[in-house]
Amino acid sequence: MFILVKIVFALLSAFLVYRAVSGRCNKYLAFVIIAIWLRFFLSAFHQITYTPLVAGFSINALSSIGIAGCGLLLLPRTLWSLRSLALLYAFFVSIIISGMLNGNLLGLVNVLVKWCFFLSLAGALLMSIRKVGKDEVLRKMLVAFFLPVSLQIMSILLGEAKATEADGSTSYIGGYNHEAAFSMIMASFILVVGLLAPGYIRFRSLLFVTGCVLLVLANYRTSVLAILPMAIIFAYSTLEARVTPRYKPVFLIASAFATALLFLLMSYTMQDRFADVFVFLTSLDDLIKAPVYYTEAEKDIFSARVYIWSQYIFAFSEGPWVNLIVGWGPESWSGRFPKYAHNTYVSFLFEYGFLGLGLFLLAVSRFLWQSLRIINRRFALMLFASMVGFLIMCFATMPLWNIEGLILYAILVGHTIAPVRLLHDNSHHAPEFISKQVR
Repeated sequence: MFILVKIVFALLSAFLVYRAVSGRCNKYLAFVIIAIWLRFFLSAFHQITYTPLVAGFSINALSSIGIAGCGLLLLPRTLWSLRSLALLYAFFVSIIISGMLNGNLLGLVNVLVKWCFFLSLAGALLMSIRKVGKDEVLRKMLVAFFLPVSLQIMSILLGEAKATEADGSTSYIGGYNHEAAFSMIMASFILVVGLLAPGYIRFRSLLFVTGCVLLVLANYRTSVLAILPMAIIFAYSTLEARVTPRYKPVFLIASAFATALLFLLMSYTMQDRFADVFVFLTSLDDLIKAPVYYTEAEKDIFSARVYIWSQYIFAFSEGPWVNLIVGWGPESWSGRFPKYAHNTYVSFLFEYGFLGLGLFLLAVSRFLWQSLRIINRRFALMLFASMVGFLIMCFATMPLWNIEGLILYAILVGHTIAPVRLLHDNSHHAPEFISKQVR
């Protein structure tokens, strides 16, 4: 049984994590490694950890609350005065306003716990990068991904597959519960490898390619599309570093043609999985209408996502002006719609209104702009492309609703805000958050 494989690799991963954090590892980096590994470890045994245990909370939920609380207590208070986080705080305020006005306190608590988990992880990453540099942080973080990567490889070797909920096609996800959450884990693994400086670890390119192959085998097309920008930049920067300066213009043109050719090849070889995407893009004008006017064939486009979006948008547009501004409250979709929105922007519009969605877009735009300001241009471009890919992922799923997706975004934001200055506290100095790798 595959459960025995899980137990063996879980114990091995626990030993590797212990070795990693008991060596030369500061408390912030140890927290990051343990928090990420614990989530992946518990999710691997979802048959047990997803079941409500205490007051309706599962082991997974209780661990998330514990990690968020420990992280917030561990981090210095001066960290929270970063101006880079101001727009994100404004977005949190809009969530609180929406939850209070709509009387949706339970949903509000659930959402705030998830965002506290995100903040604690991103803040701990920032502090770790300040102490040892981003490459050492990324190298040590790889140990947290040993379990899911190993389990997926074993599931491929042993034929342990899952039929995807959308169309029944085969997904190899290492015995985890859902291909969406697992694909976010693999996307995080690819991100960690991709952000490492060339030559910092052995077999970096091999690990990156392996991660991309495993992500494709997880068979969640939204994540495959999301990882494309970073994969293109990774391939380009890896090959461009080996080209002499006088041939770089020619290499740039050749790379553009090669990228276009590769995209056409992927479109042809994976046309069964991505056919709905092209139908959606070519029929967008015809699909913008109330859900009652959708035909049965149109309801199936993009795994019914377009039809679901229409339901949310139509219900939101029919609401009173107060709900147009602040939305219907955190997690208000539950009990009102049969499925979650499968689109972060549509979901935020419905739950938090124009105010919440606008502040969220401003916050992520600030992070995008900040990533491009990092002096190390290769790292900045890789980080920017990864953030663009994440925003693409948000278009057809909801990574910020899952802890796995929040881990992915925390890695992105932590590395984005690390090269900035903390505001002064009561002391007479403000440490500079610029590691050697991003000078």
